[in-house]
Amino acid sequence: MKIKSLIYEDQSTDWKLEQIDFKPLTLLVGVSGVGKTQILKALVNLRKISRGESINGLNWNIEFSTSAGYEYKWCGEFENKGFISEILSEMVGDDEKDRPFIENEKLFINNELIVDRNRDGIIFNKNKTVKLSQKESVISLLKEEEQIKDIYENFKKIIFDDNTGNNFQFARFGLTDEVKSKSKKYKSLKSIRNSDENIKTKLCLLHRNQKKLFQEIVDSFVDIFPYVEDIRMETIKDDRRELPIFLSDSLFVHVKEKNVSHWIDEFKMSSGMLRTLMHIAELYLCADDTVILIDEFENSLGINCINQITGSIVASERNLQFIITSHHPYIINDIGFSHWKIVTRKGGKVKAIDADQFPLDKSKHKAFTQLANLTEYTEGIES
Repeated sequence: MKIKSLIYEDQSTDWKLEQIDFKPLTLLVGVSGVGKTQILKALVNLRKISRGESINGLNWNIEFSTSAGYEYKWCGEFENKGFISEILSEMVGDDEKDRPFIENEKLFINNELIVDRNRDGIIFNKNKTVKLSQKESVISLLKEEEQIKDIYENFKKIIFDDNTGNNFQFARFGLTDEVKSKSKKYKSLKSIRNSDENIKTKLCLLHRNQKKLFQEIVDSFVDIFPYVEDIRMETIKDDRRELPIFLSDSLFVHVKEKNVSHWIDEFKMSSGMLRTLMHIAELYLCADDTVILIDEFENSLGINCINQITGSIVASERNLQFIITSHHPYIINDIGFSHWKIVTRKGGKVKAIDADQFPLDKSKHKAFTQLANLTEYTEGIES
């Protein structure tokens, strides 16, 4: 999918995002705490809503398109049960009876109203449906309908890389009957990309079924880390460490460095090396039309990693969309000001302003220097 624009409000916390328009590559810049991460999480929340979750106090309006050639507008609003209610729900768990109702919801396809919903019920293609849950979105409830299925499947393609915390993944199968089953099911590059597996599992499938293509990822990694000779996926064989039973036959990344006799597993790799490999694999193995959200892109990455991965994103020829947050001058400078959105905040109201609304020089270096002197960038306040 391609996300075109978003308006979003969390009424329980009085946080509101004014309309933001997205490009195939959008870089959100600004001071810490201004709302960059919240913009990404707003998109993640819409993915959750499309899967059937209800989120207290949200009001949204999103426009997007898919490779099927359709233009969509989806808007809706959950009742606001208050901030305290939301906190209690997180503490004691999700109770069906306490989940917020959907007050209203509309879905347009190519500007035609397909779904119109309120507390009284759902009108789908001008006909009232049978009584359905008032706590699930129409994307979730009607996902088997031909017109809705494409939307449901495309929201699955929003992935969030939160590099501010522990984003560890293990492959969801090991040397068992399950690996044989999945290896038979996902043999081609296309089938691996379109699977619902996480990136590390996809890497395992590629390693098993597409050795030549796996080597292309290895070569890209070695270009960044020339002291690495090879990469493979296998179980950890170290008698000095006891892994939990559920991980004992799982496959993990192992690298072989020059002049080092043993292979190094991912628990002993630097976080920057592992993150770099996962980014390369993600660019190569995510499904077409994926929307990749990357928060704090620079975390754990050295200068060599930043330059190479940023260059790969900018030069990507695949049909992907990137929405990224960063403070790092190399990333901001390498991506270029035509992709910048300067995020500002006034109380709970957040705005993302196109960089071309400011008199920035066409030279990358000069544009970044001018950005660094803008009040909107340094203080997060619109002048």
